[in-house]
Amino acid sequence: MESVEHLIVGGGPAGLRAAQVLAEAGREVLVLEKRAEIGPKTCAGGLTRKTMRELEPLGLPAAAALASIGHVAFAGGEAVALDVDTTVVHTIARRTLGRHQLEWARSAGATVCSGTPAAGIDLAARTAVAGGRPIRWRHLIGADGADSAVRRALGLPSPREYFAAEYNVPELRLEPLRIECDPDPLANGYFWVFPHARYTSLGAVAPKHLVPPSFLRRYLNGRLERLGVARDGVPFEGATLEVVYHGCHFPGDVHLVGDAAGMVSSLTAEGIYAALVTGEEVARAILEPRAPAPKTARWLRTKRRHDRLARWLARPRPRAWTLGALARAAASPALRRPLASWFLQG
Repeated sequence: MESVEHLIVGGGPAGLRAAQVLAEAGREVLVLEKRAEIGPKTCAGGLTRKTMRELEPLGLPAAAALASIGHVAFAGGEAVALDVDTTVVHTIARRTLGRHQLEWARSAGATVCSGTPAAGIDLAARTAVAGGRPIRWRHLIGADGADSAVRRALGLPSPREYFAAEYNVPELRLEPLRIECDPDPLANGYFWVFPHARYTSLGAVAPKHLVPPSFLRRYLNGRLERLGVARDGVPFEGATLEVVYHGCHFPGDVHLVGDAAGMVSSLTAEGIYAALVTGEEVARAILEPRAPAPKTARWLRTKRRHDRLARWLARPRPRAWTLGALARAAASPALRRPLASWFLQG
């Protein structure tokens, strides 16, 4: 039976960041990614300023992402820029981000196998099956997204209660980059327009128990039609999000990171930053069990605030009152920066 020191299930931002940290420390790392290609995923591809602070020192080229000033509309009307510095969002195709992270992980010495799902995960025996062969691991990291096999093996609930959907329309530059709350059809979710260098992502996210995924597709079709955007030949993409967090470290040297750990904000749906920092800090905790995890701790404090507001906004009357108050705050130049910081801090 093949043995590996560190087995990582999932080759997204969290898994590849963990692989890079472990491999740079001279550890043996095997990453299993079930998809044939590293990177592509239903995702608006927005990198906030704090996310860029994680990626730029790793070598992400400035030209890899398109910088835009983010706008928001809380209660209808024209979207406004809360703060020209705080709300800068860099958009990058997940395929491009995955290509860079794959290069960094492999250059560090990690082995990454795409098109190779992990099956038959046996936590007691510390084994999994990949490509028809059993593999024994010493440390297991679940970085396999919302539908995490490692999370299920741990017996953790996986409600995946949010659904995100998008159309990536090629050769379209629709501006400004914006998020629009649309409370009647989307409850506490939102509609987004994220321009990229060669396409624009138009999508929406909402909790499934309030907005059925089938309705979300019809809603997006209507929004594109009203914007005059043709979607002929453009595939509809959708994915669930896991926002319920139960921890990163579990008995038997099993760990969860990123979406598999439920790190996504249920208010903003931001997940790439949390994936990167949990991937890094969980790996550092494996290398040195007493290593601090300050970025993960800060993000969890932010996420708890976001999750509380998302639950409040799930109720119609509080939602109407709160979004109106946020719209009034956004109209005040003195309140725009603190408002933007509250939503985007890490």
